[in-house]
Amino acid sequence: MKQIKVKFALNPQETVLFKVDGSYLKSKWQAKPGALCLTNERIVVEGKPMTAFILFGVIGWLLARKKVIKEFPLSDITNFSRGKQGFNKKVAVFELLDGSTVRMAVTGKWEVFEAAYQKAMMDVKPLFSVN
Repeated sequence: MKQIKVKFALNPQETVLFKVDGSYLKSKWQAKPGALCLTNERIVVEGKPMTAFILFGVIGWLLARKKVIKEFPLSDITNFSRGKQGFNKKVAVFELLDGSTVRMAVTGKWEVFEAAYQKAMMDVKPLFSVN
């Protein structure tokens, strides 16, 4: 199995399962380019700051370091669905325990991303039991 490299620090027992490029959708009119990294413990959205691009152009943006834009544990996800943003029908919508919604436009095949997400969620321990 190919090891996926990321720029953020991993927890001791954490492994990266899947990484896909896309855009973090902050609002209807604002998106940040980045990558969605799916680990066995959490989802991390990492990207580059656009201020380097504004100040120094393409070279400044290429030399800028990646930083974590958003992260949340898999156990906080209450609902996952496929959404839409304009003409793009490959938007991952995560609803969290605190009532917030995180939206991420995904590049590539949706089925591959969804299968990786479902596989990661199989190992997550539920917060409460019905029994």
